[in-house]
Amino acid sequence: MARFTRRLIGVAAMTMCAAAAYAGETGRCTDEEERLADYQLMEIAQDNDWSERLIKQHLPFGAHIGRHASQGGPTNEKLLVQTGYVMLHDGDLRTALWTAHKLTHDDVVRGEDKDRVKCFRRDKRLPAEHAAIKEDYEEPIFDRGHMAPDRDLRDDLVQQLNSYVLSNIAPQYGRFNSGIWNNLEKLGRDWAKVHETVYVTSGALFDFNKRDERDRDEKAARMGSRHQTARVAIASHFYKVFLRKCENQWCSIAFILEHHNGPRGGDTRQRLQEAIKPLACIEGPAEITFHPELDRAEIRESLDGDGWELASGNDSSGTRRSQCAKG
Repeated sequence: MARFTRRLIGVAAMTMCAAAAYAGETGRCTDEEERLADYQLMEIAQDNDWSERLIKQHLPFGAHIGRHASQGGPTNEKLLVQTGYVMLHDGDLRTALWTAHKLTHDDVVRGEDKDRVKCFRRDKRLPAEHAAIKEDYEEPIFDRGHMAPDRDLRDDLVQQLNSYVLSNIAPQYGRFNSGIWNNLEKLGRDWAKVHETVYVTSGALFDFNKRDERDRDEKAARMGSRHQTARVAIASHFYKVFLRKCENQWCSIAFILEHHNGPRGGDTRQRLQEAIKPLACIEGPAEITFHPELDRAEIRESLDGDGWELASGNDSSGTRRSQCAKG
């Protein structure tokens, strides 16, 4: 009872903070907002029923199954649950392997008039040796790229603040982060507005030799910092998987994007069309099974953008994109 009362007090306080922030305060979160956002994370971590409800909300067909076979032993991977999304975090890489969240039409519309409220910070649910810290990102090359996007969670201040825990952040080249990755995030919000509900999975691949298998954690490239540390792993590719209900089955579309600091401009639509891949092309190198309780026979995969307002009209594109070559 005392714990339940503490939660009610915390929620009430967070609601007051949300009202204040959305009344015009923008930029950096306050110390009180950060404290209350962290409080919610810890409460969820200690409440199995709450965690299970949130997992079911964001992953109705079960949490994605990871199998780091190439590691050959125990891993430091941990499922972390927030109200706005679920993630699988790798303590050896100090970044998320994937995040998943339910995105609705109302989420997008309610967040459209809200501003960014930055709240980058260590995830206190993780032991120090597994957690990225702000000093890791004090270097000149990489952006702090969101896996579960701030913009998708902006309708709720606490959800937005908890998108800034560094467990949800990955090193991304600036042009990649503000270019094609940002465009793909926007496309997801457009689809949510049109189709009412979209389930979004964002993930990182560590396959620098392009053998379609996950690199061992100790082989992963690391981001250096001005503090002479190299703790956070750099992904070779990033991906997004979208799932939605369509008539009497489920429709999906998946993208693999090579992570490099290429040009920001160009024909973004064409680049995204060329990045469409079958789910199997991600599941192999990621060592993951998406939506394990959903029969694959019930999923209609788009290999050319058809059904997702992204079709090129090129009849041969589906065959070409069924190949798993990345980049």
